[in-house]
Amino acid sequence: MSLSAERIIQILKEEHPEVVARLWASMAEENERLRAAIETVANEKALREQQILNFEENIKIIRRDIFGRSREERPEASDRPRDKSQKDALLFSQAAFPSVEMHDEDKKKTNDDKWAHLPKKEIGHYLTNDELKEESKLRGIEMPSAEQWQGTSLFDVVKKVQVHERVYEIEVHKKFKHKLKPEFNDSDKDVIITAKGPDTLLPGMNYTTEFVTSVVADKYISHMPLERQTREMESLGLKGMRNSTLSRISALAAASLEPLQEMIRLELLETSLALHLDETPWKIQNKLEKDGYMWVISNKFGSYYFFKPTRSGEVIKEKLVGYDGPVVTDGFSGYNCLEETEISQGYCWAHARRQFYTLEGHDPTIKPILDDIDELFTIERRAKTFEELKVLRETESKVILMRLKNRLIEEYPKSRPSSYKRKAIEYVTKRWDGFTLFVADSRVPLSNNEAERTIRHAVMGRKNYYGSGNYSGAETAATLFTVIESCKKNDVDPRTFLLMSLKRVAADEALVTPLEYARQLRAT
Repeated sequence: MSLSAERIIQILKEEHPEVVARLWASMAEENERLRAAIETVANEKALREQQILNFEENIKIIRRDIFGRSREERPEASDRPRDKSQKDALLFSQAAFPSVEMHDEDKKKTNDDKWAHLPKKEIGHYLTNDELKEESKLRGIEMPSAEQWQGTSLFDVVKKVQVHERVYEIEVHKKFKHKLKPEFNDSDKDVIITAKGPDTLLPGMNYTTEFVTSVVADKYISHMPLERQTREMESLGLKGMRNSTLSRISALAAASLEPLQEMIRLELLETSLALHLDETPWKIQNKLEKDGYMWVISNKFGSYYFFKPTRSGEVIKEKLVGYDGPVVTDGFSGYNCLEETEISQGYCWAHARRQFYTLEGHDPTIKPILDDIDELFTIERRAKTFEELKVLRETESKVILMRLKNRLIEEYPKSRPSSYKRKAIEYVTKRWDGFTLFVADSRVPLSNNEAERTIRHAVMGRKNYYGSGNYSGAETAATLFTVIESCKKNDVDPRTFLLMSLKRVAADEALVTPLEYARQLRAT
């Protein structure tokens, strides 16, 4: 026992009880003051630590928002050539009717195989008389001359890829007339008929369907703004072309293909897989009209885009009338209106993973959670058929989900209120039924990556030509995006398909969807 403690005991023995009582009260007050001071210091320390963690989390989020997400690879996945942690089963992403040539991975193509469809032009190269004479000189032949050499049938072959600039030309169509012979004409007037001439989208139109297709494809496939197109036309000799003219041409093409856009929507509602839903902001340059959103409904069979000046989920609900299958979304609250319908809603595990990914660097408890999510995706990729996928989900994915849920419940009380970790846990646990829907319904993929990839085409267009001038222009973009992206889903060349479809419209022939066209191609 220390000296001070011994002295205190001595005082307590010698002093009057009233003095001792006062001393005890004073010591109790001092202890309470010290306890409060210690608690204050501890709270301040905890607050500083929380502020530091929040600061670190905010830095990561700000970096992600400014610089974008790279591939969200984790350190342990760095030995792989490409991160596959968020890839779904191939069953959900491969084309319904894939091109054999494009997807035969066993076939090793040479350049000759790849370019077999290109036109070929043979060009002969011969030695000149001066070159032959020079060769004779080098060999010490007296009186060198080209006559000292004779030709042979031997030659070396070198193949080169050539490109010819686009050429604009004026086609002069002469529509010849025929006159009915007098002996067959019962009327008093001459009977003259005129050849039909070329089909165009509008009577008397000065632009061919090939020209229309070129304008549309350059903007909505290659994302080349109309202003850039007019400058290129000017450089190639097509003078005086205006942006407004090209804009009207694009609008005409879209209006001609609107029935096809609706056909694709109805086709998607009848497909056997879940539909992916997503939306992205769409800029409107007209100050009289507010900005809106480009919405998309998609799966491996096609993509349907539409524009609305609102983000209300009611607009997607209208487009899904008659559909009673599952959908996959990113958890946006606007889609909650689908709960009033027969549509079941699954949520995207790639989005859930993203909630935790940014926290892994400074919170070791996050790693097991990410490991479980990554394992779900690994199981998916092992399936070769939907039957196999169903068995894997029942026997393996279900076990991972139970383990993951227990982790989340265990970590929740350990997380700080309002921290990103708690928000990430709540994001998953509050939507658990939707996140686990894929186990009960094999039509549902693990993520909404399909819609993310699909909407990227519209995002790239928005970056290149800053959205649309007005609502009509946005609807034009939606129609053309629908056709182009549906072609890509079915391994159909979008430019070729656009030309074929516009020619059919001009000839008043029936349209076919890219899915049906792909089915016809693969059947032949």
